[in-house]
Amino acid sequence: MSTEITRLQASDFEEALDMLNFSFGFQHPKNFETLLPSLYKAENEHMSWNWAVRENGRISAIVGAFPLAWQLGETTLRISGIGGVSCHPRARNQGYMQQLMSHAVASMREEGYHLSYLGGQRQRYGYYGYEKCGIFYHLSLSKNNLRHTCGSDPLPIQFRPLTREDQTHLQGAIGLHDAQPFRGLRAPERFYDLLLAWQHQPHIALAADGRMIGYLVANQSGDTITELLAVNEGEPELSIAAAWVQQYGDTHFELSPWNRLLPKLAHLCEGMSVASSGNWLIFDWEHVLDALLKTRAAQGPLVDGAVIIEIKEYGRLLLEVDGEHIRCVRTEREPALSAEPATAMRLLLGPLPPCAVLALPAGAALLEQWCPLPLFWGRQDGV
Repeated sequence: MSTEITRLQASDFEEALDMLNFSFGFQHPKNFETLLPSLYKAENEHMSWNWAVRENGRISAIVGAFPLAWQLGETTLRISGIGGVSCHPRARNQGYMQQLMSHAVASMREEGYHLSYLGGQRQRYGYYGYEKCGIFYHLSLSKNNLRHTCGSDPLPIQFRPLTREDQTHLQGAIGLHDAQPFRGLRAPERFYDLLLAWQHQPHIALAADGRMIGYLVANQSGDTITELLAVNEGEPELSIAAAWVQQYGDTHFELSPWNRLLPKLAHLCEGMSVASSGNWLIFDWEHVLDALLKTRAAQGPLVDGAVIIEIKEYGRLLLEVDGEHIRCVRTEREPALSAEPATAMRLLLGPLPPCAVLALPAGAALLEQWCPLPLFWGRQDGV
């Protein structure tokens, strides 16, 4: 028996999708091609994002390593999203998944990715350096919340499914998304497919005069909103959220730390919680923490000062806030604390406050005010 690790090609599409869907127990219409239409296409570029183990020429295991990008102000971070981790039942217990994951991580390092993201069981991926961390806000809004705070009069906002053919409103949605200073980068030709990910449906929000004032993305049942953006004029995102609840019932909202809706919805919602945003592996700590510290400063003032932390197997980093001068750089100075990478991720990136991760020495006390840093990745950009 001969085995090899290869990148897939367009000619492998049918065999690869059959293997993926069989491994996960997916059947049409819930399969990879419809769940993630922006990632799985019978094209060389898309298929090359998948590493496979071939056993006597046949695909036995797959790990997808998808190129993503995150715009944080003036900084662009390259992310490799891991997905479609699968093994054919007849090839299990052969170590193929370990081989593929190790190969994918080594390739990401060589190709200069700043960090990697995946969903999945914590300890399973902890063997490859991933740790659950980051920040994800979940808020629930009910009709009763609105009745007590906004009255019972229906809001003059209507919703209409956004279709691929409706280029006018699609371009409006792209404009709203791309105006965010912090966002996952989306190629215009892939934008609509990303809105459809996970069998979700985009909707445009229309004011009484027919103007588009925003858009949102909902799951099939309409009780979860994974993306909601609105125009700057009047900032109507709370009205859009309230109108949706009035028309479709109690709803959960998944929000980034920088979404304008977050503080407005928190003022009247029924419940709220903070969770980790996924499993993360950081390769370039210096650039990732520099971008995230600046992003955190854009959300609210930070106390001036400096903290030096040593991340084992990486080195020492100086995190510094001096008015508008904010940075993270390598240093040789003595650290206030030293931590393994997984502990450092939870310490700096949440979702718990730093003091719930480690007992902070005086030289690192500022972390309690600065952190968690806003490491977030939205569901519609997920893999």
